[in-house]
Amino acid sequence: MDPDLASKLKPQYREVAVKETNGIPVLLNKQFLTGDNEKYRKMYNWMSRGYDLVETVVGRLKYGNTINNVRSANISKLEWRDNCSVLYVSIGTGRDLQFIPVTVNKKTLDIVGVDISMGMLKQCKKSYHKKLNLSLINCCAEDLPFNDNEFDIVFHVGGINFFNGKQLAINEMIRVAKKGTKILIADETADFIEKQYKKSNLTKNYFAGQTFDLHDLEAMIPNTVTEKTTELLWDDRFYCITFRK
Repeated sequence: MDPDLASKLKPQYREVAVKETNGIPVLLNKQFLTGDNEKYRKMYNWMSRGYDLVETVVGRLKYGNTINNVRSANISKLEWRDNCSVLYVSIGTGRDLQFIPVTVNKKTLDIVGVDISMGMLKQCKKSYHKKLNLSLINCCAEDLPFNDNEFDIVFHVGGINFFNGKQLAINEMIRVAKKGTKILIADETADFIEKQYKKSNLTKNYFAGQTFDLHDLEAMIPNTVTEKTTELLWDDRFYCITFRK
């Protein structure tokens, strides 16, 4: 494992040999590989090879450039600067990384991306490992393997709606962020899930019977944070919650 990445890990992970797949450390906590986590891990694994192509072709035909617009809007809410450490929880194929502000020297950023899906991580590595200082880890959001107070920027876009342990994932993102860090959590709204994912032939079987309440998620963010704000984007298809540790 890369020494710089190893230095970010909790001691128990630095002291043992870590299994790697395609050069990506595997630190999955089997406690969380059940229920919805396991269902969507399998979904994203089989979707991973064509995921970006489908979004590019089908998404553009249906929504024009608005998907890129909402990605850019989310990323712009974070406090980017040169020489900072970044954690992207549920990085997927990494497409949001395209929208890091041009005012930032991307080569100075120390970016770590984690995801429960090895398939998505492999696609992310293929697209970005030569373009960015990017390390990837296969792990669950409910059990991030990093030290406390490790990252200058922490964000999650897409997935938390159906995590097994939303509260645990939120707590973990807060734990690994440095004091004063602005944290972002964003995902699709319940209305968009009904209209898109429950109607698409690719995903409807995975989302049948699923429900999501944004107010419940907001209530999971502890009162110890400050500057908590919820915004609806993309004609109410996407929500974005930001707050400061």
